[in-house]
Amino acid sequence: MHKFEKILVLMLLTTLPILLFHSVVTNYMYAVSAQGDTAYLFADLFYALLTLIFYLYAQIPFIRFVYNEHQGIENSLRNALYHFLANGFTVFVFACIVSLLSTIGFMLLVLPGLIILALLFPIPYITIFDDKSVWKSFKEGLRLGKKYYWKLALLIGLAGGMELIFGIVITVQLFNVTDSFMAQVITQIALNIIIYPFIVILITCYILKWRESLHTFDLAK
Repeated sequence: MHKFEKILVLMLLTTLPILLFHSVVTNYMYAVSAQGDTAYLFADLFYALLTLIFYLYAQIPFIRFVYNEHQGIENSLRNALYHFLANGFTVFVFACIVSLLSTIGFMLLVLPGLIILALLFPIPYITIFDDKSVWKSFKEGLRLGKKYYWKLALLIGLAGGMELIFGIVITVQLFNVTDSFMAQVITQIALNIIIYPFIVILITCYILKWRESLHTFDLAK
């Protein structure tokens, strides 16, 4: 229960503000682009890009929290928040680059975008684990991405699919009760707050396990 309370604090202090900002910006883009098909397509691409950026960026405190608990580091909540602030910028820049490449890949045939995302996905995790820059974590993170590509792609795909299905089901049910746009936005934000952190925590546990397996294999050689 004590760990859940800490996770809840991280949700409220980091995930919620990011989701609110994401909602305001993307809805503004859709409102501005509602007059034309080309502009609306641009808004869809912008939505996908921004979603990927924030998806990668908002992981930071949860990655560090799981790592702290795994290593038995004291003040795990405070340390996780510190890393969110201290290492956030470099991870954000990296997230922008990866998200742009992945979005272009998804525009082509979906699969190239998933390949890019899965290959580079572990890099921010190594950055947060080791408290070093993204660029110094690139080699090891890419190695993990290559080694466990299919598992990462499956995890990312299942997580995205699960969130999409839940979102559709809840939105349909909500339409039966009210057509309020604000109610839909609040419900979607609440759903993301609940699901997203636990997806990140699950993936972090797997990456910690895979990394330890690689290190054990290297020592055995």
